[in-house]
Amino acid sequence: MNFSVREFEMLCPRLRDGLHFSVQEQGGDRVCVIEDPSSSRFFRVGVDEYHFFRSLDGTQTVASIIARRARDRSGDTFTEHEALQMLRWLKDNHLLAVESDRATGKSEESRRAWKSAVTWLNPLVVRIPIARMDGFFRVLARALRPFLGWFGFAIWFGVVLAGAAQIGMDWSRFNRGFTGIIARDNWLWLGLIWIGLKVLHECGHGIFCRHFGVRVREVGVIFVLFMPMGYVDATASLGLASRWRRIIVSCAGMYVEFFVAAIAAIVWASTPDGRAATLLHNTVVMGTMVTLFFNANPLMRFDGYFILSDLLGIPNLATQGRAWFMRAVSWLLLGTRRLRPERPATRGQWIVALYGIAAWVWQIAVFAGMMLAASVMFRGGGLLLAVIAGVVWVATPMLAFARQIAASMRQGTGAVAGVALRLALIAGLVALVFFAPYRKTVVVRGVVEFGDTRIVRAECPGFVDRIHVQDGDVVPAGELIMELRNEEAASALMKARRELDAQELRARVAYLRRDVAEYQAEFARADALRKALAENESYLATLKIRAPIAGRVSTRELERMPGAYFQRGEEILKLGQAAGREVKLAVAQDSLPHFKAALNRKVAVRIDGRGDVFAAQLERLDGNASRTSPHAALTALSGGPLPVQRVQDIDGASAKQEQERYELADPHFGATVRMTSADAASLDDGELARVKFRSPVKVTLWGETRAAVGRWMRKYGV
Repeated sequence: MNFSVREFEMLCPRLRDGLHFSVQEQGGDRVCVIEDPSSSRFFRVGVDEYHFFRSLDGTQTVASIIARRARDRSGDTFTEHEALQMLRWLKDNHLLAVESDRATGKSEESRRAWKSAVTWLNPLVVRIPIARMDGFFRVLARALRPFLGWFGFAIWFGVVLAGAAQIGMDWSRFNRGFTGIIARDNWLWLGLIWIGLKVLHECGHGIFCRHFGVRVREVGVIFVLFMPMGYVDATASLGLASRWRRIIVSCAGMYVEFFVAAIAAIVWASTPDGRAATLLHNTVVMGTMVTLFFNANPLMRFDGYFILSDLLGIPNLATQGRAWFMRAVSWLLLGTRRLRPERPATRGQWIVALYGIAAWVWQIAVFAGMMLAASVMFRGGGLLLAVIAGVVWVATPMLAFARQIAASMRQGTGAVAGVALRLALIAGLVALVFFAPYRKTVVVRGVVEFGDTRIVRAECPGFVDRIHVQDGDVVPAGELIMELRNEEAASALMKARRELDAQELRARVAYLRRDVAEYQAEFARADALRKALAENESYLATLKIRAPIAGRVSTRELERMPGAYFQRGEEILKLGQAAGREVKLAVAQDSLPHFKAALNRKVAVRIDGRGDVFAAQLERLDGNASRTSPHAALTALSGGPLPVQRVQDIDGASAKQEQERYELADPHFGATVRMTSADAASLDDGELARVKFRSPVKVTLWGETRAAVGRWMRKYGV
């Protein structure tokens, strides 16, 4: 269709059959939404344009329509040029029933086929339509109608509030459940729970669509990293006149997931630890945190995006933001004022510009994360998948953008030399960001201990009988701290004394008989029993635990010790300098060069829960790595940062040895930081701390990224 101003006035264009129109409120203005059911596309136009389009019935000429509107509106109507532009827009979007649509059908079909092929070639995201289930959702909407209003919301709110209260009251137990949640043996259960929740999620969208009278075109499945995710084509809800109904449809999936997660939380609170509690915990996490991260994220074209778009009253927010960003990039490359994007002047324009930038950054991060996840989950095959996805998602759009830039240059917009210079500057900036050396800030978690700490261990096994000190008491050297009780050792000592008395009696009898040989033999045996008795008395005396040095008592389990049993060599408590404090660290292998360079240098120590920063010095670094944690508080079992793994069980192990069944998942180097600040004397033993310093070793962002990827891949055995 090649219009000229003179020709188009005599045309009698007609809109295609089957188009749906609805008037809505958008940002305080009334707009019309045109729905094209054949292509599942929606268009927003002004009310004046809507009235003009509805007049295109094939029986009136464009000139007569313009004349009638000018008469009805006292001359306030569209110009001939504006009418021509609107007709061209209708033609380009295939909304006119004209013969030229057939002429362009092959090219449009080719374009759609290529786009579909590109989509199917992407192995990381595959969308497969399955069925049309509009009737199924209509039946569900009728059956659940009493629960789709305020009454149902009140029930939903009460259940969610009860579930949140249960988790809040038992948060420490719920927090422990995160340990090992992404372990390999939990992947299957997470996947099954994920599928179940997403089926309910999509049912929520479909039910509320039918509740508000809009049809559901199709349902299907999307495979993301070969993990199935259901979808419901609820695009017809965009034609709803009320934006609050559109928002309800967008929230419906998360609404259902939160309800299921709340029920799981209530049941979890009364379920003892085990497989059932783990599955319920997984359901709560997947139905709340994971759902909020993905579905409520406005930077992804999921539920959160449509909610934000309707709340702000900015239709096609992603399209407008992408257009602004691409125009800004084109202007930076070509340097012409004609392509320079307009500086945002209104609130809406600022939102569009900032959204375009944020969405681009998020897409880069998601793409990199999905490629990394594919390479980790599918080993070598995942690397091939990542390469294919990179070609589909990066190379194809970049090629299209390059063609657009080349077309602009052929039209005289920008010179080759200028574009090359700007590309070189951008490449230089990227290289500067990734390869410029800088001094890294190293932060490591640690635990505060008293300086020059001595560990007091049980020399003779026994039960705790009496405790003469309290946690934090300052005691002199030799002070009696605790008394243990060992009935078996005491009975053995009494038996040894009776044997010695009997042997001495036999020696005296031999002496009175003047039998020298027998006397010497009996005396030798008595002397041996006397030495053994002295050793037993000395050994039994160790049941009285005394302070080996002057210092402060440090143990948080002292109140629970009465009646506890300690084996020989088992730790009872610690004694440390009353004034000095140290921080024990576990240093990963990647951080070892930084700690070696910072040895005997000043560092800063920040105590968790306190705002003060204490001066300290890195004093010692072990030469060999070990899987033994320097302190139990640093392990994941106690909420610390170091993951652990189970080692071989010990038969008849004590409570202390039960904790020692675990070792660090990766070897770490022990390090000691001595706190030089005088205020450090107020710190308690066992407080968690963060040690921070600027490393003398320079690194690059590229090297740090490679190291992070290497740690990730080693963690999952790639």
